[in-house]
This record gives sequence, C-alpha cells and structure tokens, in this order.
Amino acid sequence: MRIGRRRFRAFRRKLLDPSNYKAIPRFFQVHDQPFRVLIEDALSSGQYPRTMTIKTPIGRVDVHLYSAADLSTLNLVFCRQDYFLPENTRVVVDIGSNIGLSSLYWLTRNKDSRVYSHEPSPVSYDRLVKNLKPFEGRFVARPDAVSNFRGTASLGIEPSGVNSSLELRSSTSVTCQVVHINEILGPVLEQHGRIDVLKIDSEGHEFRTLEAIKAEYWPKIRCVNIGCHGAAEYIPKEFRYSRVASAERFYR
Repeated sequence: MRIGRRRFRAFRRKLLDPSNYKAIPRFFQVHDQPFRVLIEDALSSGQYPRTMTIKTPIGRVDVHLYSAADLSTLNLVFCRQDYFLPENTRVVVDIGSNIGLSSLYWLTRNKDSRVYSHEPSPVSYDRLVKNLKPFEGRFVARPDAVSNFRGTASLGIEPSGVNSSLELRSSTSVTCQVVHINEILGPVLEQHGRIDVLKIDSEGHEFRTLEAIKAEYWPKIRCVNIGCHGAAEYIPKEFRYSRVASAERFYR
C-alpha cells in the first residue's frame, strides 16, 4: 500500500517522528512554497529533475534535485537540521556527500567555511560538482570512498543514489577508489589545524572508519555527525551527544 508514491510503512514512520514536526517552521525559512514542499516530501512526489531556489544565511541558492529522495534529503539537512552545527564553523570534512546537499548546507552557513567532500558514485559525484559550482574555491571534491583501508572496491549503486554503498550487493556496480580516513584527515589538519565538523554517512562503513582515526587527531575535531545509530563506543567520551532522527551528533 502507498500514500502518494511513498510506501505506507515509510509514510507512517515519517508521520510518527516528532522531529519532522519540529522542522515545519524551518520549511518557511528555507522554501518559497513551504506548503507545496511539505506535501511533496510527505507523499514522495514532484517532478524531477528540477531546480529549486532555497533561502540560506548567505542568500538565495539554486539546488539541482533528481528524485524525490533528493528532496527528502534536502529537507532533513536544511529544515530538520539533522547535522549539528558548531558556532564559527570553518572547516568541514563531508564523507558520503551524495549529490552535495550536506556540503551545500555547510557552505551556506557563512561565507568563510571550506568543505572537503568525498563521494564515490560517479553519477552522484557529477551532480555534487554541479550543485557546488557557485562555491568554487571554497570546496574540494574527490570521487572516492573513505574507510579503514586503502585500495579499490566494488560500489553497489542504488537507483536514487542515496544508498549506494560498498556493502550493497546490486546488479549495478562500479569499481571505486577507497582512501584511508587518516589520509583524509591528516592533510586537512596540517593545513587548518582543526576540523569543525566531520560528517560520515557511508552506508555501512561508519564504525570501522571511526575506529581507525588516529588518537592524536581527536582533540582537533570539534564535532562528528554520523548517519546511523550506535557510534558512541567509537567516539571519545568527552564528546556530548544528541540525536535527530537517523543522525547521531557528537560535539564538544
């Protein structure tokens, strides 16, 4: 059974999640047509691909969306605000950037932030670059996966691109480069001295990635956003914890 294009079980889960109701006022802050977007999100509807203009702290920004899943992601990042944002955020490492909506969120919080984005899916990576193009000079995008090893691996491709993963067994797959997490963090810390936000949403490789981070790097990381549950045992105890829907947030 479906409600609109959304499966009933997913619709019911969305309906019962209180964080979605807390996000409603922010739909009016982000969207020009908040009621329309609320309905499209709830019913997983709308015409795609499409370009939407959203309101951000640094002005209006165009966002290119390719599916209802992209609209849902846009809203959970910009309206539900799943990811914790420390004050004076300047340096962000975004692992599992998909089409760039989370990276776009960090780039539009102020005019000084710099984002290092990693996305292994070729299609999603091209869309990421298109979404972030207005911010050239403030982001570095790499078409690789990040985990606890270095080499190549098979990336299973999910049609919407949202759940493509090294763990996904799919009829469609590509070979991608995998970079060790410390090869990512080390150069960023050497250049900037700190990482304000480390976001990891790698569809199954989150825990092994966290566990592989060098101990000496942790004091220089202010906040970690994880796109799954159960990450606390891999995070130093001095971090505080909160959760919004599927995202766990650890911050000093």
